[in-house]
Amino acid sequence: MSDQQGTLEVAVGALLFTGLIDATEKLTDAVCAQIVSGEQAYAGNSLLPYELLRSVVGENIAALIRALIDGQAVLDSPRRAGQVKAEHGIPMASLLHAYRLAGLQLWEELVSRSVATQRFEALLLVSSEVWGMIDTFSNAAAESYREVVDAQDRRTRQARGLMLLGLLDGSTSTIDAGRALRSLGLAENGTFLLVAAELSSSGADSLPGIVQTLRTAGLGSAWTNLHGDQVGIVSAPISAESGTAVAILSAAATTRVGVSADFTQIGAAPDALSQARLAIGCRAPDAAGAHRYGTAPLDVVLVAQPAYAAELETAVLGGLLAAQDGDVLLRTLEEWFAADGSTAETGRRLHCHRNTVLYRLGRITELTGRSPARPIEAAELYAALRAARLAGHGAAAVRPPR
Repeated sequence: MSDQQGTLEVAVGALLFTGLIDATEKLTDAVCAQIVSGEQAYAGNSLLPYELLRSVVGENIAALIRALIDGQAVLDSPRRAGQVKAEHGIPMASLLHAYRLAGLQLWEELVSRSVATQRFEALLLVSSEVWGMIDTFSNAAAESYREVVDAQDRRTRQARGLMLLGLLDGSTSTIDAGRALRSLGLAENGTFLLVAAELSSSGADSLPGIVQTLRTAGLGSAWTNLHGDQVGIVSAPISAESGTAVAILSAAATTRVGVSADFTQIGAAPDALSQARLAIGCRAPDAAGAHRYGTAPLDVVLVAQPAYAAELETAVLGGLLAAQDGDVLLRTLEEWFAADGSTAETGRRLHCHRNTVLYRLGRITELTGRSPARPIEAAELYAALRAARLAGHGAAAVRPPR
């Protein structure tokens, strides 16, 4: 086809587009009728009033026709369509379907007119322009829709975060607490746990997928970041076993996680948060997993008084930690306590002869001035050992307290 012929055909197509201006009202009515009759989102008492729907549809059809005539799209109309439908809760699929309906209605009108005026071949030549412009409009509407939804999500998260913070700091009244729990998707009557998880230094999620995992187990949860921790309230029905939640948290944890004792009154959340944060320290540094407050009372005391714990460690174990075989002796002492003072069982655990265990216990007594065989001195050794392990001192793997 020559350039002259191509120019002529485009000019004929422009004439077809210009002729659509007087059909804007008819096209608008037809598209609106199809939308209302075929889309469930608009059925019955629609969230989007018909007058507003017709205004948006008519505006977009007029803008489409103008864009086809001018060969340049002005996208204010599709952006408004995306905004309006997002704000009124119309699904994205319904928004895009409306553009397909408008495109088909527009195309049928063009076909009818081109056949009547014997300009069908010219229409075929500009068909890609027609459908390309419809895609441009629908893409602009979809982008605007996503922007509105994202903004709504941010506001919702902020509101939920403020509700959760109000429960955590105790500033929410008793009356408002029930409303906050319902808004957060938490049971008002049941058992609560407060969870505090260290944030990962790498930026990775401390408890990946935890909301869905807990939900699958019938447990609700709400989360926020607070003072360097990922903090959450977990709710369970009264009949549920809270140990299930702790097991799920421990399995998911990529950092240290502290879990409070059970509580049934949401007003106790501030105290439970303190418990959860203390429980974090009851796991040694870099020992990922969950620790439940109250399962190791001695550890809580040591974590609550870190300066005194460090003083205890130095006073009791200072000489042992400085010894060349200090790590081996710490591990031996740890296993001896775990074996209830049985040298034979300790040897089995350490893969050595019981006489070797006895020799090492003698070395411990020599270096610390305390014998594991004397209850009072053994208590001091055990407390100092826990202080060392919780501080991350000693190369041996940390054994949780019994």
